[in-house]
Amino acid sequence: MESGANVILEKNNLFISEECSKRISSLRFILACLVVMFHNNKTLLFILNPANLTFSNPEFVAHLPQYIFSYLFTLAPVPLFFMFSAYLQYKKNDDYLVLLKKRIKTIFLPLVLWPAIIIFGKILIKLACIAIFPDKVSHEIPFVSEWSVRDWFCAFFGYYFPCYEKMTLCEPFILPFYFIRDLFILIIISPLIKKLVQKAPYVYGLFVAAIYFFSIRPAIVCTNALVFYSLGFYFAEYNFDFFKFADRITWKQLAVVVIPVMYFVMKNNKSEIIILISCLIMLKFSKLFVEKNEKFFATLKYFDGLSFFLYAIHLPYLLMFFTSKWYSKIPVSPVTDFFEYFGISIIVCITGTVIGIILRKICPKVFGLINGGR
Repeated sequence: MESGANVILEKNNLFISEECSKRISSLRFILACLVVMFHNNKTLLFILNPANLTFSNPEFVAHLPQYIFSYLFTLAPVPLFFMFSAYLQYKKNDDYLVLLKKRIKTIFLPLVLWPAIIIFGKILIKLACIAIFPDKVSHEIPFVSEWSVRDWFCAFFGYYFPCYEKMTLCEPFILPFYFIRDLFILIIISPLIKKLVQKAPYVYGLFVAAIYFFSIRPAIVCTNALVFYSLGFYFAEYNFDFFKFADRITWKQLAVVVIPVMYFVMKNNKSEIIILISCLIMLKFSKLFVEKNEKFFATLKYFDGLSFFLYAIHLPYLLMFFTSKWYSKIPVSPVTDFFEYFGISIIVCITGTVIGIILRKICPKVFGLINGGR
């Protein structure tokens, strides 16, 4: 009876293997830590200029280990988050209204609560300063008193693009939350994407490939959001085991591809191919995370519940606080940049995780609310 039920599930594309579930779970916290490292990469602006990327440039040579690590590992997290979310959503096959109800709790509430905490936290600090130092502090709260309705919308959802001329108006929007915002939008339109994947797989697949490789941004979400979310739907609909696919590619084969691709990417500022390679690398590593030993996997599974909290809290305050302290004491150089990149990233990951553990222990309801019930 049980095996028959599994066959029915597989026919309906609803079966998720235990190995797949474990490997996704093993990756989430590590991917959140890699997001921290991505946002702590001080060389991003440097490498955006292809003229800098030559071995005759001593700054390029000095930062080469950081470039290599950044390209191979830190480009994968958010695309994989989109892909995993779509894949699991498709496989679970919840009724649309049930799905929306769940996602309001797990995605929409954190999306609006975190910027609200920042905005009203700043207001409370300002009011406290006015109360304590009434003669020394301005009684205005300019960063909200001048806001229009569109400014408030931008603060919570990151849209209202004219505000980029006045960046302070966008500040409360937590930059990494573009993932949360775009994921919620994609979930709302997911029935349409599902129909396209099922009824017009080749046409829609060509469309997705075109916007990805030609860097065309859809109107309301980022390119990678739609592309990797759609990939998750494709993999679920056609039972494509992306973990087994990654396992079949050897490390030697990857190495042969990676070196010329990285050089091309650096010289032409085209990251699409290296993002795919970065995702493959992380999918391959997940096998080691699961098979290493039970205790190691149990540890990763425990921290899985804190991955969203770390993702949410690391920027702007934790990362900005520690990097500002670092550079106020230590002169800038390729060597100090290297240690700052790895050292501060580790400190931020540890600090954010510990804050999450403490908050979950002493205020579980508050933690659950801002962590989307995770």
